[in-house]
Amino acid sequence: MITNLKMKLQKSIYLTTFFSIISLYVLSGQQILDSKCGYDFMMETYEQQHPGFKTAVSNTFEKIKKSEESPFLRNEILTVDVVFHIVWKENAENLHDSVIFNQLDILNKDYRLLNDNRDEIRELFKDLQADAGIEFKLKGIVRVKTNANFALSLTGLPDNVKNGSNGGSNAISPDKTLNIWICHIRPIPFIGGQILGYAYPPAGLDNWPAGSNAPSAGLDGVVLDFRVTGSNNPNQLTVQGMNYTSLGRTCVHEVGHYLGLRHIWGDGGGIFGGSSCNADDGMADTPNQGSETGFGCDKNNNTCIDAQNDLPDMIENYMDYSDERCQNIFTKDQVSHMRKVLFNQRQGLIEGQVSAYDVAENTSFRVFPNPVTDQAVLHFEENKTGTIQIYDILGKVVFIQKSWIFNSLSYLLTS
Repeated sequence: MITNLKMKLQKSIYLTTFFSIISLYVLSGQQILDSKCGYDFMMETYEQQHPGFKTAVSNTFEKIKKSEESPFLRNEILTVDVVFHIVWKENAENLHDSVIFNQLDILNKDYRLLNDNRDEIRELFKDLQADAGIEFKLKGIVRVKTNANFALSLTGLPDNVKNGSNGGSNAISPDKTLNIWICHIRPIPFIGGQILGYAYPPAGLDNWPAGSNAPSAGLDGVVLDFRVTGSNNPNQLTVQGMNYTSLGRTCVHEVGHYLGLRHIWGDGGGIFGGSSCNADDGMADTPNQGSETGFGCDKNNNTCIDAQNDLPDMIENYMDYSDERCQNIFTKDQVSHMRKVLFNQRQGLIEGQVSAYDVAENTSFRVFPNPVTDQAVLHFEENKTGTIQIYDILGKVVFIQKSWIFNSLSYLLTS
């Protein structure tokens, strides 16, 4: 009798949980359908599976804000290696190399403030626009033909695209490389809901609750729908009966998440919508914003009326859901935050890059190549006495020589 009661209770709990999850996605289906990325979706589903997940990510975010960049390299260009995984089932999904090269070019232009539309920003935000000083270098393109489908589900995101045994492609050195998977992201079967891409934010393992069993390193990176990769893509995505114009900025947005940025409205409304005016994205120089911009470019949007220093929504920001044609800004605080992440939570991406920035600025020295990876040649134009120190990208001393008499010869330094 007790056994039967236990079975009935288990069945009841299971059914209640199942229908609660169904209700969650039915109620939020419109929001998911309109969503540019799966960040909210990911945060909510992982919070359900691993209670404390959102708190852990938030704690890491605050830890990053308080951290410092290396004092030696505040103006240094940081280079990130990128591997693109094209996981395709239909021929149209097997994107040509030219689309990948185009997407990489867009990343580099937008993160270096070299984008063609950089001057199309309202005057009140112009002084906030910043060059992130982050560049992306192609390490490789992996192509995997598959019979698998990659769809949103009642339990989360299509991370099977990152697993070779499940029809996807395994990550390559995820601690040292940005992996970007491109596939056909399908909606939840029988329910619907389309996202264009998603990425996991950095999470410091020390802040994760015990037993949370959060995503492994092999799941880290960015996932994009094949139809929104690049701006020269021959494939067209239709959302709610309307053609979506891709300029390759879904990738820019998702890499922002990967480097620790939140949505500009602070995600206060969650996947159910609602006002985010009491939420914050953690950036002091982004205006308070009540909700995402629904794929538009209306410069009159002002979703939060603030008593002091009231500003309109920053629809130009890459971390909004505005039309990609009007996006053209990372703010100074956003740039600082991403660089801190690269010096801390994602420092493996930039380890081994040796800089001679300060020396190169001195007219008495010549350093080549610059930036330096493996070897550097220092040429001194006049006799000097002193100490040579070279630091890596994290500020660690990798070469030191004291009490040299420097002359006009060249010295070969091996890292």
